[in-house]
Amino acid sequence: MGTFHDTRDPLHGITVVATTRDTVFVGRCHERAEGTVVLVDADEHSEGQDGKTNAEYLARAARFGVWKKHDRIVLDAADLASLAPLSDFYGRPGQAATKRAEESGPPPAVDHTAGETAGSAGEDQPVVLTPAAVAEVKRLLAAEAEPGLGLRLGVAGGGCSGLTYKTEFSARRDGDVVVPEDGFEVYLDRKSAIYLRGITLDHQSGLGGKGFQFQNPNATNTCGCGESFAV
Repeated sequence: MGTFHDTRDPLHGITVVATTRDTVFVGRCHERAEGTVVLVDADEHSEGQDGKTNAEYLARAARFGVWKKHDRIVLDAADLASLAPLSDFYGRPGQAATKRAEESGPPPAVDHTAGETAGSAGEDQPVVLTPAAVAEVKRLLAAEAEPGLGLRLGVAGGGCSGLTYKTEFSARRDGDVVVPEDGFEVYLDRKSAIYLRGITLDHQSGLGGKGFQFQNPNATNTCGCGESFAV
């Protein structure tokens, strides 16, 4: 069903993996036309880069998202060995990975104990904020001028893909998963943590910026607006 836009390509808005001979590209598919594939908010990785195989890179991308290198990149379809949703390479949380890439190991445990902080030293965080997102959250919290607030991330029903992201400032609540950041804390309730584990939150400023952007490896479908997803 794609991203539930009847006039769009079935892969429109979905995070995909485009594979060439020795390089993989991960980004949201914008369009396929006239022998090209256009990705937005995309990253790329070559075999052996930073000491990692492409399979190892994709394993991390599937769990935590990617760091954007390209706002928009146009690929020659003739050079692509494959083009498929990232979810086709790896199962969702609790499912086994397919044979198309190596298994990177089980996802990090998220402790839902009331008042306990997730992500101690040496462990992967349940969510990751880019430096741009951290800076924007700190700016907004300073404007709130109310002590004890943190960033709450959550999900709610709605949107063209079934679920929408929620961001707000609030105090810690019993049962929250707590992720410490530089100068503030991030809170997730138990239900939202299931859908948001492994996300990367970015912020794009300026006239062409889109504000806060979620890169969610758990999503099987993502609307082109980036505000709605399905699992």
